[in-house]
Amino acid sequence: MTGDRSVLVTGGNGFIGRHLVRRLLADGHQVALLQRSPDVFDPRSELLRIEAFSPKLIAAALAGRRFEWVLHLAGYGVRPLDREIEAMFRVNVEATRHLVEVAGAWSPRAVVIAGSGSEYDLENIEQPVLEDHPLESFKLYGASKAAGTLCATALARARAIPLAVCRLFGPYGPGEPPHRLTSSLVRALHGCDRIPLSQGLQKRDFLFVSDVVEALVKVARVLEAKPQQVILNVGTGEPISVREFAKRVAAAAGVSRERLGFGDKPLRPDETKLFSGNPAKLRALAGWRPEVSLDEGIRLCLEEDA
Repeated sequence: MTGDRSVLVTGGNGFIGRHLVRRLLADGHQVALLQRSPDVFDPRSELLRIEAFSPKLIAAALAGRRFEWVLHLAGYGVRPLDREIEAMFRVNVEATRHLVEVAGAWSPRAVVIAGSGSEYDLENIEQPVLEDHPLESFKLYGASKAAGTLCATALARARAIPLAVCRLFGPYGPGEPPHRLTSSLVRALHGCDRIPLSQGLQKRDFLFVSDVVEALVKVARVLEAKPQQVILNVGTGEPISVREFAKRVAAAAGVSRERLGFGDKPLRPDETKLFSGNPAKLRALAGWRPEVSLDEGIRLCLEEDA
């Protein structure tokens, strides 16, 4: 397939979004960014700026426009301080639903939404979850993302819109926000003598960002070839403990493990013991498998920070 699609991207100025936009442009696609920020890091992309992700402003910005692919990555609540309830449900539910509704008028070839593994009720799970696992009901971020998925997929089925929600587990890589584990750990290794950490026994997927991008692009291609509505886990399905991950980062950085202060910090109240999704459905549908090993991904993060 030639890279000549007109593509609308939301959240293109975020961590995953920047990597995705670079990939789309490299593939020869025409990219328009629907976002609040005035910053466009690559002048080859078009900026469609809105003041907020509200249905009214989305409709105005997209009036008269048509795109073949829609890749919706914008969301609210990932950052620890983003806890405004009204904004969370307006962006994660209403804006998502409305974007799908607007796109439906174009007869798009593919609509791909970046969901989250947090949409699942992960309390007391013992193995990576499948897509039919019960959804989160009580945590604001996870519940709002799950509600957005339900609205989007139901609307897409009713309007015959080819749509996939990709529930992401553990993306990491260069350009990761400073509050995330990898970037905070890399910074700390260059600074203080002892790095305060939890016991680190909780297990997580760690999926390198280029593998996330590859999954999103492959899913869009699948929707083009075989229109459908589908929910997919995007993760390694092979979680490791935070303790082991921190040890590997320290080893790659040439830093003594003695500086890793395991047990110096308590777990967050909402911390889950296991955060991992089984990607078998995605593998069968799109032939996707992670290509970047954990050690290679850590090396790339350290090189970017050097």
